[in-house]
Amino acid sequence: MTEDETVLRVRDLTVAFKGTGGPVTAVEGVSFSVARGEVLGLVGESGSGKSTVGLAAMGLHDPVRTTVRGSVAVGGVDVVTAGEDRLKELRGGQIAMVFQDALAALSPFHGVGAQLAEAYRLHHRGAGREEVRSRAVEMLERVGIPGSRARDYPHQFSGGMRQRVMIAMALINRPDVLIADEPTTALDARVQRQVLGLLDELRRDFGTAVVLVTHDVGMVAAATDRMLVMRGGRTVETGPTRRVLDTPAHPYTRALVGAAPSLDTVPGSRLPTVDVPDPVPGSRLPTVDVPDAVPRSHAPERPRNEAAPVLAEVVDLHVRFGGGRTLLGRHREPTRAVRGVSLRVAEGETLGLVGESGSGKSTTARVLAGLQRPSGGRVRFDGRDISRAAEDAALRRSLSREVQLVFQDPYASLNPRRTVEEIVTTPLRVHTRLSRDERRDRAAELLEQVGLGAAHLTRYPHEFSGGQRQRIGIARALAPRPRLIIADEPVSALDVSVQAQVLNLLMDLRHELGLSLLFVSHDLAVVRHLCDRIAVMHRGNIVETGTREDIFDSPQEPYTKELLAARL
Repeated sequence: MTEDETVLRVRDLTVAFKGTGGPVTAVEGVSFSVARGEVLGLVGESGSGKSTVGLAAMGLHDPVRTTVRGSVAVGGVDVVTAGEDRLKELRGGQIAMVFQDALAALSPFHGVGAQLAEAYRLHHRGAGREEVRSRAVEMLERVGIPGSRARDYPHQFSGGMRQRVMIAMALINRPDVLIADEPTTALDARVQRQVLGLLDELRRDFGTAVVLVTHDVGMVAAATDRMLVMRGGRTVETGPTRRVLDTPAHPYTRALVGAAPSLDTVPGSRLPTVDVPDPVPGSRLPTVDVPDAVPRSHAPERPRNEAAPVLAEVVDLHVRFGGGRTLLGRHREPTRAVRGVSLRVAEGETLGLVGESGSGKSTTARVLAGLQRPSGGRVRFDGRDISRAAEDAALRRSLSREVQLVFQDPYASLNPRRTVEEIVTTPLRVHTRLSRDERRDRAAELLEQVGLGAAHLTRYPHEFSGGQRQRIGIARALAPRPRLIIADEPVSALDVSVQAQVLNLLMDLRHELGLSLLFVSHDLAVVRHLCDRIAVMHRGNIVETGTREDIFDSPQEPYTKELLAARL
Protein backbone atom coordinates (compact mmCIF):
# COMPACT_ATOMS: atom_id res chain seq x y z
CA MET A 1 0.00 0.00 0.00
CA THR A 2 1.16 3.56 -0.69
CA GLU A 3 1.50 6.33 1.89
CA ASP A 4 -1.62 7.98 0.47
CA GLU A 5 -3.65 4.82 1.03
CA THR A 6 -2.49 4.20 4.62
CA VAL A 7 -4.78 5.66 7.31
CA LEU A 8 -3.37 3.79 10.32
CA ARG A 9 0.28 2.83 10.71
CA VAL A 10 1.55 1.04 13.84
CA ARG A 11 5.30 0.57 14.19
CA ASP A 12 7.11 -1.45 16.85
CA LEU A 13 4.37 -0.81 19.42
CA THR A 14 5.27 -1.85 22.97
CA VAL A 15 2.93 -1.30 25.93
CA ALA A 16 3.89 -2.02 29.55
CA PHE A 17 1.85 -1.57 32.73
CA LYS A 18 3.15 -0.84 36.20
CA GLY A 19 3.04 -3.92 38.41
CA THR A 20 3.98 -4.66 42.01
CA GLY A 21 6.98 -6.66 40.83
CA GLY A 22 7.97 -4.24 38.07
CA PRO A 23 6.65 -3.42 34.59
CA VAL A 24 4.39 -6.00 32.92
CA THR A 25 4.73 -6.04 29.13
CA ALA A 26 1.31 -6.51 27.52
CA VAL A 27 2.31 -5.77 23.90
CA GLU A 28 5.78 -6.18 22.47
CA GLY A 29 7.01 -5.00 19.08
CA VAL A 30 3.73 -5.15 17.13
CA SER A 31 3.68 -3.53 13.66
CA PHE A 32 0.99 -3.27 10.98
CA SER A 33 -0.66 -0.84 8.56
CA VAL A 34 -4.26 -0.47 7.44
CA ALA A 35 -5.27 1.12 4.14
CA ARG A 36 -8.34 3.20 3.43
CA GLY A 37 -11.31 0.87 3.00
CA GLU A 38 -9.44 -2.19 4.29
CA VAL A 39 -10.57 -4.52 7.10
CA LEU A 40 -7.83 -5.99 9.28
CA GLY A 41 -8.67 -8.75 11.75
CA LEU A 42 -6.68 -8.54 15.00
CA VAL A 43 -7.12 -12.06 16.35
CA GLY A 44 -6.23 -13.70 19.65
CA GLU A 45 -7.60 -14.91 22.96
CA SER A 46 -8.04 -13.04 26.23
CA GLY A 47 -4.69 -11.71 27.42
CA SER A 48 -3.09 -11.78 23.98
CA GLY A 49 -2.76 -7.98 23.91
CA LYS A 50 -5.12 -7.29 21.01
CA SER A 51 -7.43 -4.94 22.95
CA THR A 52 -4.37 -3.16 24.37
CA VAL A 53 -3.28 -2.41 20.80
CA GLY A 54 -6.72 -0.92 20.10
CA LEU A 55 -6.60 1.30 23.18
CA ALA A 56 -3.08 2.45 22.30
CA ALA A 57 -4.28 3.44 18.82
CA MET A 58 -6.91 5.64 20.49
CA GLY A 59 -4.42 7.11 22.96
CA LEU A 60 -6.54 5.89 25.88
CA HIS A 61 -3.87 4.45 28.18
CA ASP A 62 -3.23 6.15 31.53
CA PRO A 63 0.20 7.79 31.14
CA VAL A 64 0.91 7.47 34.86
CA ARG A 65 0.46 3.70 34.96
CA THR A 66 1.36 2.82 31.38
CA THR A 67 4.47 3.12 29.22
CA VAL A 68 3.85 3.19 25.46
CA ARG A 69 6.76 3.06 23.00
CA GLY A 70 6.83 2.96 19.22
CA SER A 71 4.49 4.96 16.99
CA VAL A 72 0.81 4.96 16.03
CA ALA A 73 0.12 7.31 13.13
CA VAL A 74 -3.46 8.44 12.37
CA GLY A 75 -4.05 11.21 9.84
CA GLY A 76 -0.43 12.33 10.06
CA VAL A 77 -0.54 12.55 13.88
CA ASP A 78 1.51 10.26 16.14
CA VAL A 79 -0.96 9.24 18.85
CA VAL A 80 1.85 8.15 21.18
CA THR A 81 3.36 11.66 21.43
CA ALA A 82 0.29 13.85 20.74
CA GLY A 83 -1.17 16.06 23.46
CA GLU A 84 -4.61 15.48 24.96
CA ASP A 85 -6.22 18.39 23.06
CA ARG A 86 -5.10 16.96 19.72
CA LEU A 87 -6.23 13.48 20.74
CA LYS A 88 -9.71 14.78 21.57
CA GLU A 89 -9.97 16.11 18.01
CA LEU A 90 -8.89 12.75 16.59
CA ARG A 91 -11.15 10.56 18.72
CA GLY A 92 -14.61 10.22 17.29
CA GLY A 93 -13.66 12.29 14.25
CA GLN A 94 -10.79 10.53 12.47
CA ILE A 95 -10.60 7.41 14.63
CA ALA A 96 -13.38 5.83 16.70
CA MET A 97 -13.76 2.72 18.81
CA VAL A 98 -16.58 0.32 19.61
CA PHE A 99 -15.94 -1.10 23.07
CA GLN A 100 -16.73 -4.65 24.15
CA ASP A 101 -18.75 -3.77 27.28
CA ALA A 102 -21.57 -1.58 25.99
CA LEU A 103 -23.28 -1.26 29.38
CA ALA A 104 -20.15 0.22 30.97
CA ALA A 105 -19.47 2.50 27.99
CA LEU A 106 -22.94 4.09 27.83
CA SER A 107 -24.19 6.66 30.35
CA PRO A 108 -27.08 5.28 32.43
CA PHE A 109 -28.40 8.82 33.01
CA HIS A 110 -29.09 9.85 29.40
CA GLY A 111 -31.26 8.49 26.60
CA VAL A 112 -29.37 6.75 23.81
CA GLY A 113 -30.49 9.37 21.26
CA ALA A 114 -29.04 12.15 23.40
CA GLN A 115 -25.74 10.29 23.65
CA LEU A 116 -25.52 9.85 19.89
CA ALA A 117 -26.44 13.49 19.39
CA GLU A 118 -23.66 14.60 21.74
CA ALA A 119 -21.10 12.50 19.86
CA TYR A 120 -22.16 14.18 16.61
CA ARG A 121 -22.32 17.70 18.08
CA LEU A 122 -18.74 17.51 19.42
CA HIS A 123 -17.38 17.38 15.86
CA HIS A 124 -20.05 19.50 14.17
CA ARG A 125 -20.21 22.62 16.32
CA GLY A 126 -22.37 24.55 13.86
CA ALA A 127 -25.02 21.86 13.41
CA GLY A 128 -28.58 22.84 14.26
CA ARG A 129 -30.78 20.97 16.72
CA GLU A 130 -32.89 19.33 14.03
CA GLU A 131 -29.84 18.18 12.07
CA VAL A 132 -28.31 16.64 15.19
CA ARG A 133 -31.55 14.87 16.17
CA SER A 134 -32.12 13.61 12.63
CA ARG A 135 -28.57 12.24 12.39
CA ALA A 136 -28.92 10.39 15.72
CA VAL A 137 -32.23 8.78 14.67
CA GLU A 138 -30.78 7.87 11.26
CA MET A 139 -27.83 6.05 12.83
CA LEU A 140 -30.05 4.15 15.25
CA GLU A 141 -32.16 2.92 12.35
CA ARG A 142 -29.08 1.95 10.34
CA VAL A 143 -28.08 -0.47 13.10
CA GLY A 144 -31.57 -1.95 13.32
CA ILE A 145 -33.07 0.03 16.24
CA PRO A 146 -36.33 1.94 15.65
CA GLY A 147 -35.89 5.70 15.84
CA SER A 148 -38.86 5.80 18.22
CA ARG A 149 -36.57 4.33 20.91
CA ALA A 150 -34.14 7.26 20.85
CA ARG A 151 -35.53 8.53 24.18
CA ASP A 152 -35.04 5.17 25.91
CA TYR A 153 -32.18 4.59 28.38
CA PRO A 154 -29.47 1.88 28.09
CA HIS A 155 -31.02 -0.30 30.82
CA GLN A 156 -34.18 -0.59 28.70
CA PHE A 157 -32.28 -2.36 25.92
CA SER A 158 -31.00 -5.93 25.70
CA GLY A 159 -27.23 -6.51 25.67
CA GLY A 160 -27.17 -6.93 21.91
CA MET A 161 -29.18 -3.76 21.32
CA ARG A 162 -26.84 -1.77 23.58
CA GLN A 163 -23.95 -2.98 21.46
CA ARG A 164 -25.71 -1.74 18.35
CA VAL A 165 -26.11 1.68 20.01
CA MET A 166 -22.34 1.73 20.61
CA ILE A 167 -21.69 0.94 16.95
CA ALA A 168 -24.05 3.72 15.85
CA MET A 169 -22.22 6.17 18.13
CA ALA A 170 -18.82 5.19 16.71
CA LEU A 171 -20.02 5.54 13.11
CA ILE A 172 -22.01 8.76 13.46
CA ASN A 173 -19.07 10.97 12.33
CA ARG A 174 -17.91 8.63 9.55
CA PRO A 175 -14.35 8.25 10.88
CA ASP A 176 -11.32 7.31 8.75
CA VAL A 177 -10.49 4.43 11.11
CA LEU A 178 -12.86 2.34 13.20
CA ILE A 179 -11.51 0.01 15.87
CA ALA A 180 -14.18 -2.55 16.76
CA ASP A 181 -13.25 -4.47 19.93
CA GLU A 182 -15.32 -7.68 19.98
CA PRO A 183 -18.30 -5.73 18.56
CA THR A 184 -20.63 -8.71 18.05
CA THR A 185 -19.80 -10.94 21.05
CA ALA A 186 -23.30 -10.54 22.53
CA LEU A 187 -25.19 -10.72 19.23
CA ASP A 188 -26.97 -13.57 17.49
CA ALA A 189 -25.96 -14.71 14.00
CA ARG A 190 -28.59 -12.65 12.19
CA VAL A 191 -27.68 -9.38 13.92
CA GLN A 192 -23.97 -10.22 13.61
CA ARG A 193 -24.40 -10.35 9.86
CA GLN A 194 -26.37 -7.09 9.90
CA VAL A 195 -23.63 -5.33 11.87
CA LEU A 196 -20.85 -6.70 9.67
CA GLY A 197 -22.89 -5.65 6.64
CA LEU A 198 -23.13 -2.13 8.09
CA LEU A 199 -19.37 -1.99 8.64
CA ASP A 200 -18.82 -3.20 5.09
CA GLU A 201 -21.23 -0.56 3.77
CA LEU A 202 -19.35 2.18 5.62
CA ARG A 203 -16.05 0.84 4.29
CA ARG A 204 -17.33 0.89 0.71
CA ASP A 205 -19.21 4.20 0.87
CA PHE A 206 -16.77 6.30 2.88
CA GLY A 207 -13.46 4.43 2.66
CA THR A 208 -13.37 3.81 6.43
CA ALA A 209 -10.64 1.39 7.48
CA VAL A 210 -11.73 -1.15 10.10
CA VAL A 211 -9.59 -2.95 12.68
CA LEU A 212 -11.74 -5.84 13.89
CA VAL A 213 -10.49 -7.08 17.28
CA THR A 214 -11.92 -10.53 17.94
CA HIS A 215 -11.40 -14.13 18.96
CA ASP A 216 -14.11 -15.35 16.55
CA VAL A 217 -12.42 -17.07 13.60
CA GLY A 218 -15.73 -17.30 11.71
CA MET A 219 -16.14 -13.53 11.88
CA VAL A 220 -12.59 -12.99 10.67
CA ALA A 221 -13.20 -15.31 7.72
CA ALA A 222 -16.43 -13.52 6.79
CA ALA A 223 -15.39 -9.90 7.24
CA THR A 224 -11.66 -9.24 6.90
CA ASP A 225 -9.13 -8.81 4.09
CA ARG A 226 -6.05 -9.48 6.20
CA MET A 227 -5.51 -10.88 9.68
CA LEU A 228 -2.87 -10.60 12.38
CA VAL A 229 -2.79 -13.30 15.04
CA MET A 230 -1.53 -12.33 18.52
CA ARG A 231 -0.38 -14.47 21.42
CA GLY A 232 1.34 -13.33 24.60
CA GLY A 233 1.54 -9.72 23.41
CA ARG A 234 3.33 -10.46 20.16
CA THR A 235 2.53 -11.19 16.55
CA VAL A 236 2.33 -14.92 15.86
CA GLU A 237 1.25 -14.84 12.24
CA THR A 238 -0.02 -12.33 9.70
CA GLY A 239 -1.15 -12.30 6.09
CA PRO A 240 -4.18 -12.38 3.79
CA THR A 241 -7.11 -13.87 5.70
CA ARG A 242 -7.85 -16.70 3.30
CA ARG A 243 -4.22 -17.82 3.14
CA VAL A 244 -3.77 -17.77 6.93
CA LEU A 245 -7.00 -19.72 7.56
CA ASP A 246 -6.42 -22.25 4.78
CA THR A 247 -2.74 -22.89 5.53
CA PRO A 248 -1.94 -21.61 9.05
CA ALA A 249 1.79 -21.77 9.71
CA HIS A 250 1.79 -21.52 13.52
CA PRO A 251 0.32 -24.12 15.91
CA TYR A 252 -1.61 -21.47 17.84
CA THR A 253 -3.36 -20.33 14.67
CA ARG A 254 -4.20 -23.94 13.87
CA ALA A 255 -5.58 -24.33 17.40
CA LEU A 256 -7.89 -21.32 17.00
CA VAL A 257 -9.17 -22.56 13.65
CA GLY A 258 -9.89 -26.06 14.95
CA ALA A 259 -11.41 -25.37 18.38
CA ALA A 260 -14.75 -23.74 17.43
CA PRO A 261 -17.66 -26.02 16.53
CA SER A 262 -19.26 -25.44 13.15
CA LEU A 263 -22.42 -26.66 11.47
CA ASP A 264 -20.25 -29.42 9.96
CA THR A 265 -18.90 -30.68 13.31
CA VAL A 266 -20.20 -34.09 14.38
CA PRO A 267 -22.80 -33.43 17.13
CA GLY A 268 -21.68 -34.69 20.53
CA SER A 269 -18.08 -35.21 19.40
CA ARG A 270 -15.23 -34.06 21.59
CA LEU A 271 -13.92 -30.68 20.49
CA PRO A 272 -10.13 -30.46 20.10
CA THR A 273 -8.33 -28.24 22.60
CA VAL A 274 -4.69 -27.29 22.30
CA ASP A 275 -2.61 -25.57 24.93
CA VAL A 276 0.12 -23.62 23.18
CA PRO A 277 2.48 -21.97 25.72
CA ASP A 278 2.62 -18.19 25.86
CA PRO A 279 5.88 -16.85 24.45
CA VAL A 280 8.30 -15.54 27.06
CA PRO A 281 9.29 -11.93 26.24
CA GLY A 282 12.58 -11.96 24.35
CA SER A 283 12.38 -15.65 23.43
CA ARG A 284 11.58 -17.41 20.18
CA LEU A 285 7.91 -18.17 19.63
CA PRO A 286 7.34 -21.80 20.65
CA THR A 287 6.82 -24.44 18.01
CA VAL A 288 4.75 -27.40 19.16
CA ASP A 289 2.95 -30.23 17.47
CA VAL A 290 -0.82 -29.80 17.32
CA PRO A 291 -3.06 -32.86 17.82
CA ASP A 292 -5.35 -33.74 14.96
CA ALA A 293 -8.09 -31.08 14.92
CA VAL A 294 -10.68 -33.44 13.41
CA PRO A 295 -13.35 -34.05 16.10
CA ARG A 296 -13.03 -37.46 17.68
CA SER A 297 -15.84 -39.50 19.12
CA HIS A 298 -16.72 -38.07 22.51
CA ALA A 299 -18.96 -40.86 23.77
CA PRO A 300 -21.74 -42.92 22.27
CA GLU A 301 -24.74 -40.66 21.82
CA ARG A 302 -27.45 -41.52 24.31
CA PRO A 303 -30.48 -43.04 22.69
CA ARG A 304 -33.25 -40.48 22.75
CA ASN A 305 -35.98 -41.57 25.16
CA GLU A 306 -39.16 -40.18 23.66
CA ALA A 307 -41.16 -41.43 26.67
CA ALA A 308 -38.98 -39.77 29.32
CA PRO A 309 -41.12 -37.95 31.92
CA VAL A 310 -41.29 -34.17 31.82
CA LEU A 311 -39.10 -32.60 34.50
CA ALA A 312 -39.74 -28.88 33.95
CA GLU A 313 -42.20 -26.97 31.82
CA VAL A 314 -43.85 -23.63 31.22
CA VAL A 315 -47.35 -23.44 29.73
CA ASP A 316 -48.71 -20.30 28.03
CA LEU A 317 -46.09 -18.19 29.81
CA HIS A 318 -46.38 -14.39 29.70
CA VAL A 319 -43.91 -11.91 31.21
CA ARG A 320 -44.44 -8.15 31.11
CA PHE A 321 -42.19 -5.38 32.45
CA GLY A 322 -43.00 -1.82 33.37
CA GLY A 323 -46.22 -0.09 32.40
CA GLY A 324 -48.37 2.20 34.50
CA ARG A 325 -47.79 5.95 34.60
CA THR A 326 -44.67 8.10 34.53
CA LEU A 327 -43.87 10.82 37.08
CA LEU A 328 -45.54 13.30 34.72
CA GLY A 329 -48.72 11.24 34.67
CA ARG A 330 -48.33 9.84 31.16
CA HIS A 331 -49.50 6.32 30.47
CA ARG A 332 -46.70 3.91 29.59
CA GLU A 333 -47.37 0.59 27.88
CA PRO A 334 -45.68 -2.44 29.48
CA THR A 335 -42.97 -4.28 27.56
CA ARG A 336 -44.14 -7.78 26.68
CA ALA A 337 -40.93 -9.82 26.96
CA VAL A 338 -42.54 -13.27 26.72
CA ARG A 339 -45.82 -13.98 24.94
CA GLY A 340 -47.60 -17.28 25.42
CA VAL A 341 -44.52 -19.51 25.50
CA SER A 342 -44.87 -23.25 26.16
CA LEU A 343 -41.90 -25.59 26.40
CA ARG A 344 -40.74 -28.60 28.38
CA VAL A 345 -37.49 -30.26 29.44
CA ALA A 346 -37.61 -34.02 29.87
CA GLU A 347 -35.51 -35.96 32.38
CA GLY A 348 -32.00 -36.52 31.03
CA GLU A 349 -32.59 -34.20 28.08
CA THR A 350 -30.63 -31.20 26.84
CA LEU A 351 -32.94 -28.56 25.38
CA GLY A 352 -31.42 -25.68 23.47
CA LEU A 353 -33.27 -22.35 23.66
CA VAL A 354 -31.98 -20.24 20.80
CA GLY A 355 -32.85 -16.78 19.54
CA GLU A 356 -31.51 -13.30 19.00
CA SER A 357 -30.70 -10.88 21.79
CA GLY A 358 -33.95 -9.52 23.23
CA SER A 359 -36.05 -12.49 22.09
CA GLY A 360 -37.04 -13.41 25.66
CA LYS A 361 -35.00 -16.57 26.07
CA SER A 362 -33.12 -15.45 29.21
CA THR A 363 -36.36 -14.18 30.77
CA THR A 364 -37.97 -17.57 30.13
CA ALA A 365 -34.99 -19.30 31.75
CA ARG A 366 -35.18 -17.03 34.82
CA VAL A 367 -38.88 -17.86 35.25
CA LEU A 368 -38.11 -21.57 35.12
CA ALA A 369 -35.39 -21.06 37.76
CA GLY A 370 -37.82 -19.21 40.05
CA LEU A 371 -35.98 -15.89 39.74
CA GLN A 372 -38.60 -14.02 37.71
CA ARG A 373 -42.31 -13.71 38.44
CA PRO A 374 -44.50 -14.67 35.48
CA SER A 375 -47.32 -12.32 34.49
CA GLY A 376 -49.44 -15.22 33.30
CA GLY A 377 -49.34 -18.95 32.58
CA ARG A 378 -48.14 -21.92 34.61
CA VAL A 379 -44.66 -23.08 35.61
CA ARG A 380 -44.09 -26.64 36.86
CA PHE A 381 -41.12 -28.62 38.11
CA ASP A 382 -41.46 -32.35 38.65
CA GLY A 383 -45.24 -31.94 38.71
CA ARG A 384 -45.22 -29.10 41.27
CA ASP A 385 -46.54 -25.63 40.51
CA ILE A 386 -43.61 -23.25 41.07
CA SER A 387 -45.17 -20.15 39.52
CA ARG A 388 -44.82 -18.18 42.79
CA ALA A 389 -41.21 -19.21 43.51
CA ALA A 390 -39.84 -15.71 42.79
CA GLU A 391 -41.94 -14.23 45.62
CA ASP A 392 -42.16 -17.25 47.97
CA ALA A 393 -38.82 -17.57 49.79
CA ALA A 394 -39.50 -21.08 51.09
CA LEU A 395 -40.51 -22.37 47.66
CA ARG A 396 -37.53 -20.64 46.03
CA ARG A 397 -35.13 -22.20 48.54
CA SER A 398 -36.61 -25.65 47.98
CA LEU A 399 -36.43 -25.23 44.20
CA SER A 400 -32.83 -24.01 44.24
CA ARG A 401 -31.63 -27.38 45.45
CA GLU A 402 -32.98 -29.04 42.32
CA VAL A 403 -32.51 -26.23 39.79
CA GLN A 404 -29.18 -24.42 39.51
CA LEU A 405 -27.89 -21.78 37.11
CA VAL A 406 -24.63 -21.21 35.27
CA PHE A 407 -24.43 -17.56 34.29
CA GLN A 408 -23.07 -15.89 31.17
CA ASP A 409 -20.38 -13.72 32.77
CA PRO A 410 -17.78 -15.76 34.67
CA TYR A 411 -16.30 -12.54 36.05
CA ALA A 412 -19.45 -10.96 37.53
CA SER A 413 -21.07 -14.19 38.78
CA LEU A 414 -18.42 -15.00 41.43
CA ASN A 415 -17.98 -12.97 44.62
CA PRO A 416 -14.45 -11.48 44.42
CA ARG A 417 -14.18 -11.37 48.22
CA ARG A 418 -14.77 -15.06 48.76
CA THR A 419 -12.41 -17.97 48.24
CA VAL A 420 -13.28 -20.74 45.82
CA GLU A 421 -14.09 -22.97 48.79
CA GLU A 422 -16.59 -20.44 50.16
CA ILE A 423 -18.17 -19.98 46.72
CA VAL A 424 -18.60 -23.68 45.95
CA THR A 425 -19.78 -24.66 49.44
CA THR A 426 -22.45 -21.94 49.70
CA PRO A 427 -25.22 -24.21 48.31
CA LEU A 428 -24.06 -26.97 50.69
CA ARG A 429 -24.39 -24.68 53.71
CA VAL A 430 -27.90 -23.75 52.61
CA HIS A 431 -29.21 -27.17 51.61
CA THR A 432 -27.31 -29.78 53.64
CA ARG A 433 -26.23 -30.53 57.19
CA LEU A 434 -22.71 -31.47 56.22
CA SER A 435 -19.92 -30.45 58.57
CA ARG A 436 -17.32 -27.94 57.45
CA ASP A 437 -14.79 -30.70 56.72
CA GLU A 438 -17.39 -32.64 54.74
CA ARG A 439 -18.27 -29.54 52.75
CA ARG A 440 -14.59 -28.95 52.01
CA ASP A 441 -14.18 -32.54 50.84
CA ARG A 442 -17.24 -32.20 48.60
CA ALA A 443 -15.87 -28.93 47.16
CA ALA A 444 -12.53 -30.57 46.40
CA GLU A 445 -14.36 -33.45 44.72
CA LEU A 446 -16.39 -31.00 42.61
CA LEU A 447 -13.29 -29.07 41.52
CA GLU A 448 -11.69 -32.33 40.42
CA GLN A 449 -14.85 -33.11 38.50
CA VAL A 450 -14.64 -29.86 36.52
CA GLY A 451 -10.93 -30.16 35.77
CA LEU A 452 -9.46 -28.11 38.63
CA GLY A 453 -8.18 -29.40 41.98
CA ALA A 454 -8.20 -29.13 45.76
CA ALA A 455 -5.20 -26.79 45.60
CA HIS A 456 -7.48 -24.13 44.11
CA LEU A 457 -9.83 -24.02 47.13
CA THR A 458 -7.98 -21.24 48.94
CA ARG A 459 -7.64 -18.95 45.92
CA TYR A 460 -9.83 -16.01 44.91
CA PRO A 461 -11.63 -15.50 41.56
CA HIS A 462 -9.18 -12.87 40.28
CA GLU A 463 -6.45 -15.53 40.31
CA PHE A 464 -8.18 -17.54 37.57
CA SER A 465 -8.72 -17.19 33.84
CA GLY A 466 -12.20 -16.73 32.38
CA GLY A 467 -12.51 -20.40 31.50
CA GLN A 468 -11.41 -21.48 34.97
CA ARG A 469 -13.94 -19.13 36.55
CA GLN A 470 -16.69 -20.65 34.45
CA ARG A 471 -15.60 -24.08 35.68
CA ILE A 472 -15.89 -22.82 39.26
CA GLY A 473 -19.41 -21.58 38.44
CA ILE A 474 -20.29 -25.03 37.11
CA ALA A 475 -18.86 -26.67 40.25
CA ARG A 476 -21.02 -24.38 42.41
CA ALA A 477 -24.09 -25.31 40.36
CA LEU A 478 -23.35 -29.03 40.79
CA ALA A 479 -22.82 -28.79 44.56
CA PRO A 480 -26.39 -29.58 45.75
CA ARG A 481 -26.72 -32.37 43.12
CA PRO A 482 -29.47 -30.63 41.10
CA ARG A 483 -31.69 -32.40 38.60
CA LEU A 484 -31.76 -29.46 36.16
CA ILE A 485 -29.04 -27.00 35.24
CA ILE A 486 -29.98 -23.84 33.36
CA ALA A 487 -26.96 -22.52 31.47
CA ASP A 488 -27.59 -18.97 30.21
CA GLU A 489 -25.08 -18.19 27.44
CA PRO A 490 -22.32 -19.96 29.44
CA VAL A 491 -19.69 -19.85 26.68
CA SER A 492 -20.51 -16.66 24.75
CA ALA A 493 -17.93 -14.60 26.68
CA LEU A 494 -15.16 -17.19 26.35
CA ASP A 495 -12.35 -17.62 23.87
CA VAL A 496 -12.84 -20.42 21.35
CA SER A 497 -10.33 -22.84 22.91
CA VAL A 498 -11.77 -22.21 26.40
CA GLN A 499 -15.28 -22.57 24.96
CA ALA A 500 -14.28 -25.99 23.67
CA GLN A 501 -13.07 -27.00 27.14
CA VAL A 502 -16.35 -25.93 28.79
CA LEU A 503 -18.51 -27.64 26.15
CA ASN A 504 -16.51 -30.85 26.55
CA LEU A 505 -17.01 -30.58 30.32
CA LEU A 506 -20.79 -30.12 29.99
CA MET A 507 -20.99 -33.16 27.72
CA ASP A 508 -18.94 -35.21 30.19
CA LEU A 509 -21.13 -34.17 33.13
CA ARG A 510 -24.32 -34.86 31.21
CA HIS A 511 -23.19 -38.39 30.44
CA GLU A 512 -21.78 -39.11 33.90
CA LEU A 513 -24.56 -37.60 36.04
CA GLY A 514 -27.63 -37.92 33.82
CA LEU A 515 -28.38 -34.20 34.21
CA SER A 516 -31.15 -32.36 32.44
CA LEU A 517 -29.88 -29.18 30.83
CA LEU A 518 -31.59 -26.06 29.50
CA PHE A 519 -28.92 -24.44 27.33
CA VAL A 520 -29.67 -20.82 26.38
CA SER A 521 -27.60 -19.50 23.49
CA HIS A 522 -27.55 -17.46 20.31
CA ASP A 523 -24.75 -19.60 18.81
CA LEU A 524 -26.35 -22.10 16.43
CA ALA A 525 -23.24 -24.24 16.00
CA VAL A 526 -22.85 -24.67 19.78
CA VAL A 527 -26.54 -25.51 20.21
CA ARG A 528 -26.40 -28.07 17.39
CA HIS A 529 -23.32 -29.65 18.93
CA LEU A 530 -24.72 -30.05 22.43
CA CYS A 531 -28.52 -30.28 22.39
CA ASP A 532 -31.05 -33.07 21.77
CA ARG A 533 -33.99 -30.76 21.03
CA ILE A 534 -34.13 -27.09 20.13
CA ALA A 535 -36.73 -24.36 20.65
CA VAL A 536 -36.37 -21.19 18.57
CA MET A 537 -37.57 -17.90 20.10
CA HIS A 538 -38.38 -14.69 18.27
CA ARG A 539 -39.89 -11.53 19.78
CA GLY A 540 -41.13 -13.32 22.88
CA ASN A 541 -42.65 -16.31 21.06
CA ILE A 542 -41.55 -19.87 20.39
CA VAL A 543 -41.70 -20.08 16.60
CA GLU A 544 -40.41 -23.62 16.13
CA THR A 545 -39.50 -26.64 18.25
CA GLY A 546 -38.00 -29.92 17.16
CA THR A 547 -35.13 -32.36 17.33
CA ARG A 548 -31.68 -31.24 16.31
CA GLU A 549 -32.21 -32.90 12.94
CA ASP A 550 -35.62 -31.25 12.47
CA ILE A 551 -34.30 -27.75 13.08
CA PHE A 552 -31.02 -27.93 11.18
CA ASP A 553 -31.90 -30.30 8.34
CA SER A 554 -35.47 -29.27 7.56
CA PRO A 555 -36.48 -26.00 9.30
CA GLN A 556 -40.08 -25.00 8.68
CA GLU A 557 -40.34 -21.41 9.89
CA PRO A 558 -38.95 -18.45 7.89
CA TYR A 559 -37.23 -17.02 10.97
CA THR A 560 -35.40 -20.31 11.66
CA LYS A 561 -34.29 -20.44 8.04
CA GLU A 562 -33.09 -16.85 8.32
CA LEU A 563 -31.04 -17.65 11.43
CA LEU A 564 -29.40 -20.64 9.75
CA ALA A 565 -28.66 -18.66 6.59
CA ALA A 566 -27.05 -15.88 8.63
CA ARG A 567 -24.51 -18.13 10.36
CA LEU A 568 -21.01 -16.81 9.71
